Amino acid sequence: MWQCPMCGVKLVARNLSHSCGDYSVAKFLEGKSAAARKLFRAFERAIAECGPYDVAPAKTRVAFLAQVRFASVNRVAGDALDVHFVLPRRLEGTRFRKIEKLARLYVHHLRVTKIDGELKRWIRASYHEYGQREWLKR
Repeated sequence: MWQCPMCGVKLVARNLSHSCGDYSVAKFLEGKSAAARKLFRAFERAIAECGPYDVAPAKTRVAFLAQVRFASVNRVAGDALDVHFVLPRRLEGTRFRKIEKLARLYVHHLRVTKIDGELKRWIRASYHEYGQREWLKR
């Protein structure tokens, strides 16, 4: 990992494009409902259950990274979170709002209103397969 000397963000390689700024989880959640903040903390706990991770807050999202960014909270919408996670394979399910194919990767977007076992399995898969770069070892 390389850390930007200006803002402290951690990136997978030196001098990758990013926006330097004074961003934090607290600022991202500022003005949000207590229920939304609680849901965000539960989402982060689900990530923490997977193993070591870092948080990369930006102006419009909070990303989570192991070796690379594998999941993000993109928006707090009332008492829900708009999130995405990356996998080297496509998952099927009615909960996904959109699935983008980017080269050999799939970005799964969904609105989260609760942290359940299915979501935890998806997060765990994204953490290991993409975040820890296990898909490149195959």
